[in-house]
Amino acid sequence: MIRLSDIIRVTRTIAVPDASIKVADPSPIPDVTSAIIADFRATMTQLKCASSERLLREGVSMAQVHIMYTVQRHGVMTMSQLADVLNVSDSNATGLVDRMAERGLVQRDRVPTDRRVVVVRVTPVGQQLLDAVDALSDEIIRAVLAKLDPAQLIGVRQAVADLRAAVDATVEPEAHRYTVSTSIPRSTSSLRGNDLAGQYKEGIEH
Repeated sequence: MIRLSDIIRVTRTIAVPDASIKVADPSPIPDVTSAIIADFRATMTQLKCASSERLLREGVSMAQVHIMYTVQRHGVMTMSQLADVLNVSDSNATGLVDRMAERGLVQRDRVPTDRRVVVVRVTPVGQQLLDAVDALSDEIIRAVLAKLDPAQLIGVRQAVADLRAAVDATVEPEAHRYTVSTSIPRSTSSLRGNDLAGQYKEGIEH
């Protein structure tokens, strides 16, 4: 039979946890996340500066490149859709596109079913510029990666793959924002623009 005195004696031999010992927190460390964000922003800023310096020599701004990439992803966009993505007024978007059209980087057309609506698409000249920008970006990134040893490259490859998967799982692809009859735009004119842009795109593809 187990006696009460035996239980008390065994209990006294059990070590009491030392309050000074810290248990590792399984949750992500805020300082690590902040450091990653800071390093990522600094890296992207340096890469953008390196690219923009060369583009400016060619008389092309990063804003113009951004607009062409945006239109390229969607194929065709109305001015209201483009203004929505850029978060600027329709008049500001029109001014930007006017200057790009003068250089032959984009082309503006009116929708046959509604001549009031103007759609924008990237021209072959604009596409050549985007190809050159991609080549420039690849050149810069290759020069950066050349500074790493094989083991570091493998680590970067896995980290980038994990980051991309997390982004895909978190952020809704922007390209789906302006497909016909998808998410609600900011105005009824943008909604009508979705339908007209879709009709125009189908027309030029057939």
